[in-house]
Amino acid sequence: MIQAAFWLLAVVFAARLYLVARHNASTAFLGATGVGVVGLFCTGQIVPESTLDALIGGTNWIHLVRNLLVTTAVWLVRDGVFSALPTEAVTKRRATHRPLFLAALLLAIVIPFTLQSFVPTTDAFIPETVHQPAVYVYATVYMVILGCLGLSVLRVSIGPRDSRTVRASATVVGIGMGLMVLGCIDEIIYMSLRFTGFQGSLANVTFLLFTPLFYSGILLTSLGLGIPPMVRLWRRLALVDRFWILVLHSKFPAVRSTGNAPEAGFSFAPDVLGPRPSERLYTLVIAVGDLRAAGLQAAYSPPAERALLLAQRRLTNTLEPLGLELRKRAEI
Repeated sequence: MIQAAFWLLAVVFAARLYLVARHNASTAFLGATGVGVVGLFCTGQIVPESTLDALIGGTNWIHLVRNLLVTTAVWLVRDGVFSALPTEAVTKRRATHRPLFLAALLLAIVIPFTLQSFVPTTDAFIPETVHQPAVYVYATVYMVILGCLGLSVLRVSIGPRDSRTVRASATVVGIGMGLMVLGCIDEIIYMSLRFTGFQGSLANVTFLLFTPLFYSGILLTSLGLGIPPMVRLWRRLALVDRFWILVLHSKFPAVRSTGNAPEAGFSFAPDVLGPRPSERLYTLVIAVGDLRAAGLQAAYSPPAERALLLAQRRLTNTLEPLGLELRKRAEI
């Protein structure tokens, strides 16, 4: 699950990087996904944790680095959500949305971590050292901060939105943050039980629940953040329109063989791979109708008729002004 979250977030980061570079998209979400990728990289699922920790001292400092990165990523998600979704003006001006507040949160995590009795690198840092008061305070403060940030994102994400894309993205991010908050609560319960010396089945259950709750939340949050850029890229690529252009070229070769075809620009590669595929598809559909109207094409085969009908419906759904004219021309 952690690896899936890492690779999904890496794809989302690449998509958002492209949109920022080409279309000036939100840099807050770009920063959140970029920092999140680095944070998940430090979990030990991509490169062994001992290898990474050895580079910075070999006494579990990688655990602190990972938690600081995750906290920063969630704070950036929160900042991006508050900027992207309609909220009260006073909410956007709160001190909690300023970088100095983030610095204070990170400092609150760092201080107790530095007061522990350090041990060599271990993959079970919390279970093995949570009996230390400094480690317990460090991990609890971290979970409380993440939980509070996640709750604020969840609160803003809930509500009606005008855009289906924004609504879907906000809903998935909200659900992901909700699961992450549950993971934080579960971890606080587990650490409190271990800190007080409780070793029963409740401690074992809470230990097992943390990873699926917390990292499924991160996975869903990553998915939610990826919905807007993926939709924008899908629309920009216009693969559906290009598909129907390809189908019409294969079903109606007469369009390319008529005397007017070169003048109209009905060559295969420019139509399928060129810019403005919706307009190219519209022109191609009209040309097919013109062949029939001019008596240059007899009867079409049933598959060809079906393909033409579906292409017309595609245009009606995507290019309403063109679709209105298309329906008039198709009746001729």
